[in-house]
Amino acid sequence: MQSLSFSALRCEAITLHRITEANADEVREMWSGFPDSPYMVNELEESYLPEYDAEGRQTLYGFYAMLGGVLAGGSILGIEGWSHRRGFTGADTFMHMRGKGVAPGSKPQLFYLGFEMLGLWRIETGCNVSNTSSKRSLDKTPGLQLEGILRGYALDGKGGLEDEYRYSILRPDWENLYDKNKVEIIA
Repeated sequence: MQSLSFSALRCEAITLHRITEANADEVREMWSGFPDSPYMVNELEESYLPEYDAEGRQTLYGFYAMLGGVLAGGSILGIEGWSHRRGFTGADTFMHMRGKGVAPGSKPQLFYLGFEMLGLWRIETGCNVSNTSSKRSLDKTPGLQLEGILRGYALDGKGGLEDEYRYSILRPDWENLYDKNKVEIIA
């Protein structure tokens, strides 16, 4: 389906740098030294490294986010199913960068990757019901529509199951709300 060659996507003050097998050690080092580094490095290992399907197509794109040249966190775009053209996003923001709009500011790049570069039709995201800051972030993201609450869907911080708010954006929503020319592809 695709073999994408780019190192970063930039829109306004946020640049998403692609995490690859070749730079994973460098990213691990970059993500170290902060109070929340143990959590963030674990997330890097669990959720941000590239994944591929049986046909060799990449199904998980991880990025480290820079806000005005300062490391801010990470964002992902995953492919749930090529046949249904459906994907998902996620984000983790370092504690010292929270409240600066990093997660919603990363969505234009992720949506561009999903809709323009990969041909997806639908992109989903969500957050635990208890995570009020993530819900505020998702509510601020143009085009995302709250579709409902999935009961007992996601793990909470203690290993139990918690309800999750579920959002999505469709390709026509993105086409009407976002200017794809604002996203710069960096080779």
